[in-house]
Amino acid sequence: MRRIVPFLTLLALIVMPVGSARASFSYYDPSPNGVTLLVATPVFSLQALPDPGSSVACTLQFEGQNITMPYDQQQQGCLYQWPTPLGPGSYTATITATSPGVAPLVDTLQFSVAQGALSSLPQENLQSIEAQRVLDFVRNELSLPSVGFDGALQAASQDHAQYFVTNQNLYPASVSMHSEPSSQASGFTGTWPLDRDNAFSAVAGGNEVMVAGDPSGPYSLQGLFDTTFHRFGLLDPTLTAIGAGMFQNPSTDLSGQSAYVVDMDTGFDQATAFSWAFPWNGETNVPIAFEGEDPDPLANIAPAAQTQALPESGYPVSLTFDPSQVQSVAVSQATLSQDGTAVPTYLVDAATYEDQNATYPGETMGTSVALFPQQPLQYQTTYTASMSGSLTLASGHTEPFAETWSFTTGAAPVVTDVYEDGGTLFVEGQNLSQSYVSTYWFPGGSNPTLGNPSYQGGHLITAPVTGTVTKVELTDGSTGKVLGDYAVAAAPFTDTGSSSSSQYYVDADHAAGLVQGYPDGTFRPDAAVTGAQAIAMLYRAMGSPSTLGDPAVAGVPAWASSAVAWAYAQNVVLPGDGFSAYAPATRAQLATWLWRAFGLPPGSAAPGFTDAASIPKTFQGYVDAAAADGVVLGYPDGSFRPNATVERGAFAIWAWRLHAALISPQVLF
Repeated sequence: MRRIVPFLTLLALIVMPVGSARASFSYYDPSPNGVTLLVATPVFSLQALPDPGSSVACTLQFEGQNITMPYDQQQQGCLYQWPTPLGPGSYTATITATSPGVAPLVDTLQFSVAQGALSSLPQENLQSIEAQRVLDFVRNELSLPSVGFDGALQAASQDHAQYFVTNQNLYPASVSMHSEPSSQASGFTGTWPLDRDNAFSAVAGGNEVMVAGDPSGPYSLQGLFDTTFHRFGLLDPTLTAIGAGMFQNPSTDLSGQSAYVVDMDTGFDQATAFSWAFPWNGETNVPIAFEGEDPDPLANIAPAAQTQALPESGYPVSLTFDPSQVQSVAVSQATLSQDGTAVPTYLVDAATYEDQNATYPGETMGTSVALFPQQPLQYQTTYTASMSGSLTLASGHTEPFAETWSFTTGAAPVVTDVYEDGGTLFVEGQNLSQSYVSTYWFPGGSNPTLGNPSYQGGHLITAPVTGTVTKVELTDGSTGKVLGDYAVAAAPFTDTGSSSSSQYYVDADHAAGLVQGYPDGTFRPDAAVTGAQAIAMLYRAMGSPSTLGDPAVAGVPAWASSAVAWAYAQNVVLPGDGFSAYAPATRAQLATWLWRAFGLPPGSAAPGFTDAASIPKTFQGYVDAAAADGVVLGYPDGSFRPNATVERGAFAIWAWRLHAALISPQVLF
């Protein structure tokens, strides 16, 4: 089962004392300063929070120019990105901040640009887009502010993800989830998250969460919310912007070594809520168990044998008070109940938790309180949490508090199909992220090996297999209950098999309901995908939404009518795209329709295809974006070939890459 890894906070906030010449605004040290940059277009910044009714204005003096720095409300500071790449070497800049009635703040910055630095910060990638969508969905449910995007954090997170996967076996004694060894290691950027963020000219940064071994960004984030300390970091009221990156070793089954990293900027408290509970009041699809975390919130609270087991306990229920308004929390009563019957729990708060993490010391419950059920909860059951006590406010006064809320757990895992295809065992069903292959049977004389299972979106388990597996036993990883013994059946299509590079993706798309085969049981992965087939696949990826009125579309087969009507209604297909239901679609058309279907914007940074001039302008931005995110690849000779056709198997790969990266947050929570 997946085990969550540490959340690290390294950022220091600098606030000027009351009564000083700078007392009219709180601020962070300006940047970049004292660093060697790995990007040649630095972001000059001074994060500043003016007093109520006041304002801050900033000016940058650099390279002989005097530039007004705009104030960014999202990141709460003066920001300006240098528009043209700087050459390698040392630089000096001055930032002057003014506020009415006080002396100006003048800071001199010294930094250098490294040889081979990036010419610019990256645009948003799929990991950052989805991380922002998931975070904003949860934070908005709790009346916490949304987050923005920071290209420096994306560069830093992608850099560390690649470093971790590349070096974890070479430097096992020194490579941890957040630290990097000496500068002699391949891909070394900086020892700690703040070092790496600064190297890419981050505005603030220093907060990082990371999951290893999980190929799905959205489900990685869901797993982090299923813990406590990581949850608290993601729900930090000072969070302003994020960047996310993923790297994995090449693997056709997506189960190779991988790392998913989210870096975060924090600023000044922006909370609109006094307190927030998680799971939130009325949330459904809540997991039933806690699968562990480092640092372990139950260390020295639950019995030692329990903290070493998986699951470690029932799902944690937490209540957090805004630390800018509350100094401390004293709990007098905390219960979890189901239909009026109390559920035995462990209370974890500032009074009971003792930091046990030697590698990353200093973790604290702060102004949060958590209840851990001593046993996994029941599926599809409503629970009520109740907490009361007293708060010491920032003013020093105390006041009582009492909070009560309810939530409902999700459904139990269900298996619908088990089959083997091309050296991969597939288990289809619902809520399968909470179950795993525990035992398997095979006929005498064979000697199969079953690799570690990989979980894909709750509806699919895959595991690499050698030899012949005839039966598997599935066990619910949260309860230990045997779900059943399942005979391994034939693959859903008769012609994917090990000879096709798209076999894994076709089967994964089938499990997700994206693809259908022909009546004779074939998929025909080498046939060119037609316009109708492509749109039907995208329509299913969107959940087959209903269309108003008569869905019949002239010149379209009946089985694709609703899909094509949806595509035109949602501007996935535009009148000038040259759509033809029966003719093979082109690479440029398919990249564009794919991007529009998932609501993604076109890109502006061309990936440099040798035949970029031949890509129709209507499709250019979408091709650029799809290529930049690695969903659609070019040819070895550097060309894109926009008018070439795409095989059904290849388009299944494109669709899976995007579908796996962009999952509706409503499905997760």
